Amino acid sequence: MDIVELRTPTAIVRHGRGRLIVLRPGTDGERVLDVPVTDLLKVRLNRRADDAVVIEIYLRYPTPVLTGVPADRTPLPVLIAEHDVPAAVEIVDRINDQILDFQRVDVAAPDLTPPAPEWNSDVPVRADVERAVRRMAPRKEAKSAINVLHRFATADEYVLETAVAVAHPPAGHGQGLLAATTERLLFISIGNGERYAHELAVQAIMWARSTDGTASAPGEIGTVRTDTGLDVHDGNQTLHFTGFDRADTQRVTCAVNFAIRLESADGAAGPADPGTAQLYAEWELLVERHSLGMVDDTQFQRYGRGILRSLPGV
Repeated sequence: MDIVELRTPTAIVRHGRGRLIVLRPGTDGERVLDVPVTDLLKVRLNRRADDAVVIEIYLRYPTPVLTGVPADRTPLPVLIAEHDVPAAVEIVDRINDQILDFQRVDVAAPDLTPPAPEWNSDVPVRADVERAVRRMAPRKEAKSAINVLHRFATADEYVLETAVAVAHPPAGHGQGLLAATTERLLFISIGNGERYAHELAVQAIMWARSTDGTASAPGEIGTVRTDTGLDVHDGNQTLHFTGFDRADTQRVTCAVNFAIRLESADGAAGPADPGTAQLYAEWELLVERHSLGMVDDTQFQRYGRGILRSLPGV
């Protein structure tokens, strides 16, 4: 970006190459401020009570820049003449635009190409299943069902999220592994009893919702509940799964609705909605940051709830 400069009665404001510099006028050129644009919170024009016009520079962090005064609490004012207002508006807009550019995070849409399985002692291992399971709260009893999922996942589907849950009739009964893919919702039983798997095509699902302590509505399958869980509606009945970990069931909910929207967009006459894939990518990024401790539990719940509510039918 080219360097632009605004000379005022009290200072020289210079912006370019990702930095904002404020100099005192004169031959010495004393630097009052010299910071990268990423350290700025905002820059604005303001007319004071004495009718003077100033450029107010707010810093993102409390850094002493002028006589030891934290500039984020007391913005650095640069006095300008009335005839310099048009030029000041341009440089202020230019700086704020760059602040927004630096704050904007470009989230790449996820690559949903089903990975080819790698064979380990005649057992297939799929990378998408491995990633989904790593995000799930670890449970030893799910190991056998995870091995089955590696074999059940087809070459046409991508496994999005998994969670250990308890199925309620007619979806099944007892504990199992719930897996959301781009094509199906799978439930693979866990336990010493008769082993079975239940599947529901994404094309048949109208919506999925996290219950999180809400009671069953009239006509829903299942009893009144106060636990965390997942409801899936196929247009005729609502299937209920009780979850063990709220974050896991919410991820599966997000994944099912994402798959529904993806299926609808792929079959539409117009182009697919790019925002849907980005929402799911943002969810994966949020989960990763939460696991690394970059986002605390409160932020994770607030941001995650916003992403889930942005999906249709949630």
